[in-house]
Amino acid sequence: MRKKEFRLDTVLNYRKEMEKVRRLEFAEAEQELKKASVRLKCEEEAVDRLNLEFMDRQQEGITGLDLHLYSFFFRKKNADLRKQRTNVSHLGNEVTEKREILIDAAKSKKVLESLEKKSHMAWQREIAEKEKAHMEEIALRANGHKK
Repeated sequence: MRKKEFRLDTVLNYRKEMEKVRRLEFAEAEQELKKASVRLKCEEEAVDRLNLEFMDRQQEGITGLDLHLYSFFFRKKNADLRKQRTNVSHLGNEVTEKREILIDAAKSKKVLESLEKKSHMAWQREIAEKEKAHMEEIALRANGHKK
């Protein structure tokens, strides 16, 4: 006897697909966060190197024009760092949001999967009961013919 069709199979398939989509979105968001974090770290290292260079130049003696250029460049780099930190923070929040969405999608899929499993088990019990009743009827008829 073939397996009984699950009534909500279409919904279950849809939820499985949605979970796949949500998983991909989460992975992409995580990858973007990782890239932004690496960029931020590189920028911070560049500022540290620039700071060391500036201190070395100060010890050697620095002109007013160079001091002005370094000042301007430091302001620009600090603004870039703030912007990149904000971007990393925003992407971190986005990853958290995508994770929650993925968890919700997985939960809703899991509910339908457990419902499908319960439905299948109930169907198997029903088939077993029908088969048992059929066997009992056969046994009773065979017993009746012997008498």
